[in-house]
Amino acid sequence: MLTLSAAVIGSAVSLVSVLVTQRFTQQVHRREQDRIERHRHEDLARARASRLLEERQAAYVRFSAAARITRDALAACMHDMRRAGTLEETRREELKQRWDTYVAQHAETHIIASSDVLGVVGRVNGALRKIYGLVKRLDSGSQNPGDSVDALEDRIDDLWPSLVALREAMRCDLDLQQSAEQSAS
Repeated sequence: MLTLSAAVIGSAVSLVSVLVTQRFTQQVHRREQDRIERHRHEDLARARASRLLEERQAAYVRFSAAARITRDALAACMHDMRRAGTLEETRREELKQRWDTYVAQHAETHIIASSDVLGVVGRVNGALRKIYGLVKRLDSGSQNPGDSVDALEDRIDDLWPSLVALREAMRCDLDLQQSAEQSAS
């Protein structure tokens, strides 16, 4: 009887041991799967943040370039007006093309720019819109009081500090985003 009891107890201990080992193995496997999943999510988040940073940088470059090219086109209009009093049709077409490109880049930048950069973007946009409006009025002959080629030149010259501030705000924003991305790694 003692041997039978010992055999039953031994079998029960073996069975419990197998169940405990199996449960422990399942818990280890589940923890490992959770860790793998967590790392996968972290990798995806890092890749997304990196992609967004690259997209923001590209949008900033396109907007800055479009603003400067538009400024140059407006300055060329000023020189034409100073020389001839009006714009040639090719200059009008060039200005329209530059302006349309600028407007599209401005819209894109509004979607992707940080709040800190949007303020500077708004100042540049406001200045460019005023200059563009002045060029259009001077070219059409429907000037407002104070509109002149000299006033146009002053506004174009006054735009440079805003363009420099725009560049610096964009650089600062990209540096902050890159630092945040690196510290998250």
